[in-house]
Amino acid sequence: MVLGTLQDAEQSFAKNGDDGPVRAVASVIGQEGEQNGFYRLLLNRKPSEKPFLTTNVAAFAFSALQQFIVSCPFDIAQIPIPIFPALNVITPAQPRDMYLTFSADLSGNPEINEGSDFSGLFVTYLVGQQLPISEPIINPKFEGGVLTFDALFPFTENIMEGLSIAALTNSSIFPNAAALVANTLAAPGLIQVNDLLSAY
Repeated sequence: MVLGTLQDAEQSFAKNGDDGPVRAVASVIGQEGEQNGFYRLLLNRKPSEKPFLTTNVAAFAFSALQQFIVSCPFDIAQIPIPIFPALNVITPAQPRDMYLTFSADLSGNPEINEGSDFSGLFVTYLVGQQLPISEPIINPKFEGGVLTFDALFPFTENIMEGLSIAALTNSSIFPNAAALVANTLAAPGLIQVNDLLSAY
């Protein structure tokens, strides 16, 4: 997830004309990738998860960090990055097409209530460097502010080995990963499908 977010950082540097940090960030991505491949090999997994690392956006990484921050002397609300409710992936993903169950606490969202029409919601996946992949949610249940639902995990068609990052969105058409942020209700949902080595 961090390596994917560093891609987002480099994209931001490029747009702003800040070429100074690009070389250093690229070296971090390479070095962390080497470490990750080594650790994966120790766990009897393919060193490289997929042809291209899954991209990520800063808002999803910042939201995920909130689960680990116990206290902070600074007002994190002053940081101009949105914090989304967690998207929990309840079903362990397997290397096949299947339906996954998700949940998200949306009690802080005034637009979501018992009478909401959930037919316009999607699980949108970030997978490698592909365009975001959206699947409509099914079987929504809303109780006590928590929305539980299912969505297709379209493994076969989309090379979803390794890390996929899911978001609950109110749109299904995105030109790139960064466009998800404006239409996200909960994120990130982290999905890891490991492909074990049959032999060394």
